[in-house]
Amino acid sequence: MNCDYFGKCGSCNFYQGGYETQIRLKENRVKADFHDIFNGDFEVFKSPEENYRYRVEFKVWHKGESIHYAMRGVEKNDIVLIDNCSMVSKPIENLMSPLLSEIGKSALLSKKLFSIEFLSNRVGDIVVTLIYHKKLSNVSDDWDIEAKEIQTQFNISIIGRSRKEKRVLGKDYISDKLEIEGKEYQFRHLENSFSQPNPAVNQNMVNWIVGNVDKLEKVDDLIELYCGSGNFTIPLSTKFNKVLATESSKLGIISAIENRDRNSVKNIDFIRVSSEEFTEAIDKKRVFFRLKDIDLDSFSLNTIFVDPPRSGLDNKTIELTKRFKNILYISCNPETFKRDLDILGKTHKIRKMAIFDQFPYTKHLEMGAILESEID
Repeated sequence: MNCDYFGKCGSCNFYQGGYETQIRLKENRVKADFHDIFNGDFEVFKSPEENYRYRVEFKVWHKGESIHYAMRGVEKNDIVLIDNCSMVSKPIENLMSPLLSEIGKSALLSKKLFSIEFLSNRVGDIVVTLIYHKKLSNVSDDWDIEAKEIQTQFNISIIGRSRKEKRVLGKDYISDKLEIEGKEYQFRHLENSFSQPNPAVNQNMVNWIVGNVDKLEKVDDLIELYCGSGNFTIPLSTKFNKVLATESSKLGIISAIENRDRNSVKNIDFIRVSSEEFTEAIDKKRVFFRLKDIDLDSFSLNTIFVDPPRSGLDNKTIELTKRFKNILYISCNPETFKRDLDILGKTHKIRKMAIFDQFPYTKHLEMGAILESEID
C-alpha cells in the first residue's frame, strides 16, 4: 500500500517491509504465543493490501477558515492532517476530498463539525454521517437544505448527528452481499451499528467457520452468543436444525431479524439477552420476558459459537461454553483468545486454528478456533 502518511499517522503503525513482511511477522508471533496449546498448522487469510476498509471515521480539524480530515499521530497527542487514505474503499477514497471541499464552503455545514463517518459497500453506495458539537434542531431546516444539495451532488446518503439528535436525509443503511459456500446472502448494515469493516476478510472468516461445521462429529442445534446483525448466524443456519442467537444490542437484534427475513431463513430465533443473562435463563435461575416465546428445552444444543468483544469471554460465559461438545470461536484479540483457550483446552481439544488479517498494517488480528470435546 502506498500511503503519504506512513510513519506520521498512528492508524497504520506496522508497515516496515511492506504487506508480506508484516503478515509473516504476525504469523510468527501467533505461532510463538500459541505453541504450548496448538502444534498444528495455522490457516492464514490475507487482506487486500489497500482499499480494504469499508467503514471508517475521521476527525475533522478546524484550521483558520478551512477544515481538514485528521487522524491521531504516532506520537502521543499529535494530530496528522490528511488529504487521502489508502486503506479505505475506493468509493470512499474518491469521495473524501471533493466532499470535504463542498462542506467547507458552507459555514452552516462546517461549523462545529468534529467528525465524519463513512459506510460503503462494494458497489459504491455510501452513507456519510456528519457529527456535530451543536444542536441540529436549532438550524434544522437550513441544514437540511444545504446537506441535501451535497447529497444530490454526490449521489450519497447523508445523516446529521449531534447529542441525542439524528437527521436522516437519505438512507441510514447500506446493503451488501456475502457469498458463502457458493450461496449468496443479502445483508443490510445500519449506520452507527457494528459491521465488519473488511468485507474480503469477513467473507473468509464466515466461510472458514461454516466449512468446518461439516468436519464435526455430531451437530444438532446451535447456540450463538454475540450474534450482532447475523453475519455468521444466517450462513451457519444451513448446517443446523435450529439456531438460537443472542445479542445484547437492541439495534443489533433489529438488524439480525431483518437480515434473517431478507434471506428467507426460518430456523433462527434471535433474542436480546446478554451472555450472562442467557446463562441464567438456561440454568433456570431467572425468567426473562424476552424469552417467553422460546422453549429452551426444545433445543438439542451441542454446539456453541462465540465472537466476543476484545475483552473475551467472562468467567460465567467460559463455564457455559465448556458444557458444549463443539465450540466455534472467533476472536478479535489474540491475548484474551489465548487466555480463554488455556481454560477451554482443559476440557476440549483444539482441532483447527486460523489467522485473519482484518486490520493490515496494525498489530491487530482476528483469529479462529474449532474445539471439540471427546465427551458428549
